[in-house]
Amino acid sequence: MKKINEGKKFEKNYESAVNRTNYFFLRLKDSAKWLRGSGATFTPENPCDGIQYAAPFLWLVELKSTKGSSISFNPERPEEKPQNKTTQVMIKAHQVKSLMKFATKDGLIPGFIFNFRERKTKTKSYPDETFFVHINDFISWSKSSGKSGINRDDCKTIGVKIHSSRTQKYDISKFVGEAVSAFIQRGYIKSEFIKGMSEYLLTISK
Repeated sequence: MKKINEGKKFEKNYESAVNRTNYFFLRLKDSAKWLRGSGATFTPENPCDGIQYAAPFLWLVELKSTKGSSISFNPERPEEKPQNKTTQVMIKAHQVKSLMKFATKDGLIPGFIFNFRERKTKTKSYPDETFFVHINDFISWSKSSGKSGINRDDCKTIGVKIHSSRTQKYDISKFVGEAVSAFIQRGYIKSEFIKGMSEYLLTISK
């Protein structure tokens, strides 16, 4: 039996947690390789890992999981590929660019879901923790921090924690409520959009 890697296991667990609520999550399948006419192969790139619907908002999310201390990206300009082609980063340029594009549309909430798995060092133990980081916050932070990786403490500062327990893997309803409230305060969700949605629903319900 083929062993599922921890990243895919995390994606599946999160998808299941959302779909156990009244919300909806669709995980996009990884694209298969295609053969060009020249004989070279290429792989079409998905804009993100999944689509989450929690009325009235559509979330476009990229999920990342690590047992390490941080999740790497191209520093200062994460929307561009590293100039050194041998440099490998966990957060890809096309993923960042897709999420940035989604952020220009009303009603969409694009961002990363970062999972830091349980790990132990000689002096400290770290629990399994998961956070949502809006793409706007990620871009602002990445350009000002000068870092090439985002860690737990960074996510606690700029993100929204997705609480979990041993009996309930992820508290999705609490996470959605806290995130929407935070993004309204930060201006990512415009009051005009909420007002327009309310008026539209009142109109069609008459």
